[in-house]
Amino acid sequence: MKLVGAVVMLRSRTMHRTLLCLMGVLLLGACAGGEVTTMPIAAPTTTPTIGIPAIPRPETPVMRVQTAVNSVTVGATTPSTSAYPSGCAPAEVEAFLNRFLVTFNQGDLNALHAFFPAVATGQGIPDFTGEKFVWYSMTDNRLDGSKRHFVTFDLPTLWTYFAERHTHQERLRLATLRVGRQDATVANLDVKFYRTADDVPPDGGFPPGQATGKMVMNCRDQTLLVMSLGQGGVATPTPTR
Repeated sequence: MKLVGAVVMLRSRTMHRTLLCLMGVLLLGACAGGEVTTMPIAAPTTTPTIGIPAIPRPETPVMRVQTAVNSVTVGATTPSTSAYPSGCAPAEVEAFLNRFLVTFNQGDLNALHAFFPAVATGQGIPDFTGEKFVWYSMTDNRLDGSKRHFVTFDLPTLWTYFAERHTHQERLRLATLRVGRQDATVANLDVKFYRTADDVPPDGGFPPGQATGKMVMNCRDQTLLVMSLGQGGVATPTPTR
């Protein structure tokens, strides 16, 4: 009986192995026929980050833009010429100021008239049409150590002042220029001029030898509405709208 039982158990194990082999063959045949079904794999779950603010886009400067004159470094971002009033792109303003300075240095009073409007406010009040001369001023130190401040709100006095400055061999040369849009026809200018005269300290001003100030320019007519400079003193601020 024990022998019969052993034989039966052996046959059972043999049949079991045989069934496993048959199942393996069937599975391999299914793989060869491309009929194996795969289980879908769930996408890994992630915890979203909460509370991190979005990084704002850097703004492109439009209203206040710097241009280079005499090897001044230009900013990395420079807007297109459409950011400036028509007639007041930095290159146009630089060319206009250089023409004005040549005329000023030559002392040609008749030619200087073309760089200013024909009409003045006469009271130092900003002209909101941007078509009238408002003022010209210069604050500086003299060689005798005294300080002076000249300002005029009318054009005849300005021509007299220009003539007087020519007798002192005053010369201006553009050092730096910064152009800013005030409106569609008017631009604000931040300027520095190298300035020399026989009654002005050669190292006067900050930086030494330079006059610093503001100007307001009518871009449509290319005329100067305000010119306010200081050398060794504080220039009168320009009007704002």
